[in-house]
Amino acid sequence: MNTTFDGIILGAGHNALVLQAYLSRCGLKTLSLDRAEIPGGGLMTLEHPRLSGFRYNPHSFFHRALTAMPWYRDLELERHGVRYLEPKLNVAMILRDGRALEWWTDLDRTVASCAEFSHRDADQLRRFAEEFKPIVERILLPEAQSPPLEPGLRHKLLERSVLGRRLLEISALSPLEFVTRHFENDTVRAGLLFFNGLREVDLRLKGFGHSIPALLASRAKAQMAVGGSASLARGLVADITEHGGQIRCGVELQRILVRNGHAIGVELTTGEQIHSTGFIASGLNPQQTFLELLPPQALAASVREKAAQYQYNLLAPLLGLHVALDEPPRYAATQSRHGHPWA
Repeated sequence: MNTTFDGIILGAGHNALVLQAYLSRCGLKTLSLDRAEIPGGGLMTLEHPRLSGFRYNPHSFFHRALTAMPWYRDLELERHGVRYLEPKLNVAMILRDGRALEWWTDLDRTVASCAEFSHRDADQLRRFAEEFKPIVERILLPEAQSPPLEPGLRHKLLERSVLGRRLLEISALSPLEFVTRHFENDTVRAGLLFFNGLREVDLRLKGFGHSIPALLASRAKAQMAVGGSASLARGLVADITEHGGQIRCGVELQRILVRNGHAIGVELTTGEQIHSTGFIASGLNPQQTFLELLPPQALAASVREKAAQYQYNLLAPLLGLHVALDEPPRYAATQSRHGHPWA
């Protein structure tokens, strides 16, 4: 069966769904394809087969500042039932002796937790958080919402201002170098690296020394979707279907069809061909897109070589512990120095 669309999107992860939602709102006839049985990619919430009511997120869980994203508002996701919570205590590193280094949405409480290990480090933490606030607001946040600049041009532009020069100075370090240079207590150092490592930044890589103070200064905190991460996927799907977009899951791609140097459609493993009069957009990884699905003659050898050499981050946490309990766990670290539970 041959079907034609204005555009075809490969994969139905959250990036692909956001793209399709915008295109569908523009009136384009779009189709996204995914081999998974349900759309959403890492936005997955599962219910334990033997423990009714116990749900867990095997992949995506914390969504930092998601409700501040322009697309969250543009796509009216709350109208589709999406809700987020922002815990006052965002992250904690629990120690063997029952203490914990705590990261709160309230900077004062984070600093107070740090002071239990080192007053000097607590002062440093506050100083960097305050110093980097204007850097985040005036440089890093606008950059994150704009097309990337050529590195040389970006460097020249940053050199023109005091804030830009300070950003370049700190960025020249690796996260590991940053914490060992500016903090003295090993627990504080480990905590800052742990909190930053959750963002999948190589802690040894120069050029990312600013990531820790930027995180301290950012108003963006970790959020969790009510009902699990899958609720965000359901909201995106609801907006797409409301505006005429189509999503097909449980299908396997065989190849991208190319004619005269242009991608014109896809073929499934069943032999079915689906055509596009406008574009093919891929939310798949570089190897799948450029090496497995596109014929070798369809793109330059240099592109294929870059795709083949693409390396994945192997430093991110890959272990999740899901425990079904009859009551909340009792951690020794849930008592403050004064014996009061966390608020």
